Amino acid sequence: MPELRTSLAALALATALPFVAAPSAVAEPTMVVTELGRLAGHPDHYVAGINDLGQVVGSAQGYGSPAHAVLWSPRGGASDLGPGVAVGINQRGQVLGVETRAAVAPYRHKPWVWSGGVRTTVMQAYAAWATAPAINGNGVVPVNYSTSLMRQNHNRAAVWQAGRHTELSLSGPDLWVYAINDAGVVAGSYASTALQDFAAVRCVDGACTRLGGSSGYGPYIPEAINEAGVVVGNRGTVALRWEGDEATVLSENGRVAHGEGSLNERGDAVGWAAEEDGVPHAVLWPAGGKQVDLGVPAPAEAVAINERGDVIGWTAANEWSSPRGFLWRAGRITYLDPPTGHYSLPVAINNHGVVVGHTTGTDSTNRPVLWTPLPSAHDGWALR
Repeated sequence: MPELRTSLAALALATALPFVAAPSAVAEPTMVVTELGRLAGHPDHYVAGINDLGQVVGSAQGYGSPAHAVLWSPRGGASDLGPGVAVGINQRGQVLGVETRAAVAPYRHKPWVWSGGVRTTVMQAYAAWATAPAINGNGVVPVNYSTSLMRQNHNRAAVWQAGRHTELSLSGPDLWVYAINDAGVVAGSYASTALQDFAAVRCVDGACTRLGGSSGYGPYIPEAINEAGVVVGNRGTVALRWEGDEATVLSENGRVAHGEGSLNERGDAVGWAAEEDGVPHAVLWPAGGKQVDLGVPAPAEAVAINERGDVIGWTAANEWSSPRGFLWRAGRITYLDPPTGHYSLPVAINNHGVVVGHTTGTDSTNRPVLWTPLPSAHDGWALR
């Protein structure tokens, strides 16, 4: 699984993970918030991910003009990568994006990879349109595509690497690939609504295996896969983990967070779970342990975790329209407040504890922001 944790589970309680330092020994981090630069002529900016080099990707939108992908470098400001939306970045600085040329039929979605100043289309020549959800540490991209411009659902999938496509052994009326690890193992979903046939799949070297089923209704949506092949995802509001081919229910009323940031290499996952009152709580599902409520005022959700176990998310306890971001570290909560505006919404965290997200400006535009932890004598992960 790529070391990058974009679109975040955290350390479990000391009793659940005995090798983790007790919360009393962990200093609450001091976070410095910085607004990232913006492209001229685009009032709204959105971030999608960050790598350990501090490179951030996202998009610039607004004023009725086409969206443009953006790369923010630690020393170089905002760079325009051309039309489209950047959806991910790996540790090499390779950016994955998609250009959407039509929201209705005939569809014209075209995924691309930007590397070293060169932008390359990653869909097959015979595909009518395609989407790509993730890029791994080696620049390998799983691709969903359709053979018809008029078809809304994908009926084929492949893996792209350096200009070559490997077709997956599965086809169907509705086929999706969602995640990939650094070994090239892909997690996806097969769905046939007409036959009520739904399955999560794991694909190795083009050969796909159906994974065990669970309670719930409708399609399975895998969100992330790590290097051990552990997959986490959802079926409706049933949160799931697959180890081998067996499914384990994490919550009967909850969801794993969206994207690769929902799972780390230890196997910890994050998301939300609701109790009888139906109000979502931000939670951690530690590998091999019981669900941990992060103690953030509800309603709240955890959205990503890094390799140190830091979790980010948001709470809307004061008002749904004004979420407040938080960082959870070993039982301690630090709120990620905006420099201006009315809300803060964290999106991704890297392995140095740097967080990216959105906030509003005084003019109500959407602003990209970065929260950076100050170095601490108690924190061996602090930025150097």
